[in-house]
Amino acid sequence: MTTSPSTPAISVNTHLRVATSALLLLALTSLHHAYGAMAFGTPWRLHILLFVVPAAIVIAVLLYAGWVANTARSARLLTWAAAAVVFVVPIVLVGYVEGGYNHVVKNIVYFGFGEAAFHAIFPTPPYEMPKNLFFEITGIAQFPLSVLTTVLTVRMLRSFGK
Repeated sequence: MTTSPSTPAISVNTHLRVATSALLLLALTSLHHAYGAMAFGTPWRLHILLFVVPAAIVIAVLLYAGWVANTARSARLLTWAAAAVVFVVPIVLVGYVEGGYNHVVKNIVYFGFGEAAFHAIFPTPPYEMPKNLFFEITGIAQFPLSVLTTVLTVRMLRSFGK
């Protein structure tokens, strides 16, 4: 187990797992929105890049800085700052809102309650009928990946208490 000099209880794997899952989630949503912009002729979907690219950079920098920090206090502050960004952008905004509500719930409503219920809750535009398999799979996949990212981030934060 490779550890940071200042935080022997936290391995590089802990930070790396959170970084990997959070950045993968941001990459997935970028692919999903780019595909949606192309497939549906809705270039406004690319707005997501204005949020996910800076968030990815901030997450990577803060997690790395938290791992290599000189003191336990600075490691804790940097890691908690990274976790805050991870919770807000990839987990809540991308995973739970975009993946969970905009895709999981949307598909449940459409396939479980019909087209009328779908249109009542999810008007077009901006929502698309679930007729494009790749778009829906990449949209839905954001949700379970956000759950994994949540678990890994909570584990990382709890490891400071050990």
